[in-house]
Amino acid sequence: MSFLSKINPTTKSIQKEYVEKRQRALYANDPAKTERVRKKVEQLMALYKVTGDWHDHYLKVHRGLQDSHLTINLEAGNWFARENRYDSYGQMYERSVGADGKMRLQNTDAKNPAVPRAMADDLVTIPDEWANAHPFSQRKRLYNALNASGVSLEEVVTSKKGVSASNAALAHKLKGDDAAGYGSTNSRFKATAKQVFAALNYGMRPHGSSTYYGFSYLVLNPELKKNAIYYPGDTFYIATRGTSSQATFNTIGALLESALVRPQLGQGGLGQQVWESCHDFKSLADTDEGDLLVEAHIFKKLKLSEDVHSLVLSRQRKSSQAPWSNLEWDLICKNATTWCAKNGIRLTFASP
Repeated sequence: MSFLSKINPTTKSIQKEYVEKRQRALYANDPAKTERVRKKVEQLMALYKVTGDWHDHYLKVHRGLQDSHLTINLEAGNWFARENRYDSYGQMYERSVGADGKMRLQNTDAKNPAVPRAMADDLVTIPDEWANAHPFSQRKRLYNALNASGVSLEEVVTSKKGVSASNAALAHKLKGDDAAGYGSTNSRFKATAKQVFAALNYGMRPHGSSTYYGFSYLVLNPELKKNAIYYPGDTFYIATRGTSSQATFNTIGALLESALVRPQLGQGGLGQQVWESCHDFKSLADTDEGDLLVEAHIFKKLKLSEDVHSLVLSRQRKSSQAPWSNLEWDLICKNATTWCAKNGIRLTFASP
């Protein structure tokens, strides 16, 4: 790494450093973690009445997760009711940067309230101890570049309020309000270096990994899977685990350690869903439950022509939303077709 990249790191260098540092940490041998994973695999083996070496079954799940499509769900009308001229996919922090170069997170998405969302993202991305690292260390440089809120995992856990609006005061570096938006007082924060949110469609669900975000979805270039960071569930709801539940592409089977097994539910927990799809090769039904996600964070600017393989377009909408008229749907299809042709993306249609 050059001297200049240390004193004035670029988005690309920060993202590369971060992924490499977390991969090194997660690759480290941890006998206690291995034992916890073994117990979870054996619990699933007993539930599904299979025998044999636990590690053989683990590898089957591990490889199934690795082979799953990396996807981003979307609402077709939001993307294609008008001509889509974007050539890249911007994450929420990047989209919030104005012409003056300042970030103003807007609190307009009920699914992702600005301050709690930023708190959750910081907690699951950055180990707490990096905040107190030596000022000239790599850890401190990465902390400064990636932490928007200044939130501390220890404080959030102690408060017992989680990442909620009632706990927003702990995000002491985020200043603003719902009208003006929220900016970070961390002068070294680099909004463009934050993660893009995706998920693995491990169950080959017909409408992507989660219909919570829409019934259409993008299938991303499989190469992106290698440097993604993975989580067992929607990170908004597991933020108080910090980075402890992270996995990499090469350790992805270890997500089973934190995957819930809930025999009392009809479709079971994440552990059962992953087992049935990746071990038993079953296709799963659509879901909008966040705790059934295998979430993936991508630290790279997504260029549509390079990083998106296909678009699966669906006319289906949530029951609370009015169906599209034939005229509206025809326009969505037309704009989607133009967008795909422009970016070299394969277009297919979900059924139904």
